[in-house]
Amino acid sequence: MTPPPITTPPSTATTQIHHSIRPWLTDFLSLSSLSLPLSFPELSLRIQRNLYTYRTNYLFISFLIFLLTLIPHPITFILFIAIIIAWIYLIFYTNEPLFVLDFEIGHRLIVILLSVVTVGALAVTSVWWNVFLSVLISALVVLAHASLRTPDDVEESPYGALLSVVDDDVDAGPYTLV
Repeated sequence: MTPPPITTPPSTATTQIHHSIRPWLTDFLSLSSLSLPLSFPELSLRIQRNLYTYRTNYLFISFLIFLLTLIPHPITFILFIAIIIAWIYLIFYTNEPLFVLDFEIGHRLIVILLSVVTVGALAVTSVWWNVFLSVLISALVVLAHASLRTPDDVEESPYGALLSVVDDDVDAGPYTLV
């Protein structure tokens, strides 16, 4: 078996991720679509839809916040940039299994190896506090954006009839108001 060429076209996972990234300035950071929710069910609906719609944007923001917390540790910063690049290249830009010394290495083994390398790098560099801090900051930023951004496709509450009010157009029958 011959190893695959060095430059392979992006995989279907790559194209799916590329298509799930929403435009940053015109859509994600549009100030005209920010408003406060009027009720808790609307807040819940906004968070649910925005987390799904902007999941890739939120992931990039979380990575950026994590890398920003590593600026005081330049060697660790460079190490984790290399690890993130390895994740992106080996998982998303390879269509075929990786060959090392004529042995085929599947995606599952690559994910396991990259996970071990990532956890090992976290343990060796002792940046657990930075990870904890970046997760907290990322959660706050993501929840703030998800709750303030009005989804584009708001039609009806996912809770259905539980939260609907009686419509005036519906014939109530022979009943009279008391």
